[in-house]
Amino acid sequence: METRIDKYNEYKYYLAQHDDWITKLKLRVANITKEKKLYPIMNDSKWLSLQFAIDESLAFPPPYIDKYVTDEKEPDLTEIYQKIPTYHGDWSNYYEEGLPPLFNIEWLKVIPKYSQFQGHLIDGEIFDETIAFRELLLKENIPYEEERGVFTIYGYQSAH
Repeated sequence: METRIDKYNEYKYYLAQHDDWITKLKLRVANITKEKKLYPIMNDSKWLSLQFAIDESLAFPPPYIDKYVTDEKEPDLTEIYQKIPTYHGDWSNYYEEGLPPLFNIEWLKVIPKYSQFQGHLIDGEIFDETIAFRELLLKENIPYEEERGVFTIYGYQSAH
């Protein structure tokens, strides 16, 4: 059974294996955060704790929309508040084709609900982990904002 320390060590191992690329990305992220006057809210340990807690505590990995520091444009958020997702979120790390290197996450908008397809003539079955997700965030001391059932977890925030 994987522990939090195992998850942290694995993540650090892969960062070291990809040192050239990671070093360039860290420099790019540092330049962008300085230019945009962003300050860090989360760090690798907090992100990894969140990932671990989601794996251990929730019935499904909640879907999310992400914004990376290095993204050149904002993601489209129109559907996030209008419709319950029909997919799960991939909370694995970049070396498993999931989240990017954690220091590049500007924010995640998490929807702890899932609509499972039932057929074309009836609505999907709704699975709602909102309460459990909120409790998880509080237990792990993860700062967040909540608006209309969508949780925003900031990796960075603006200084103004």
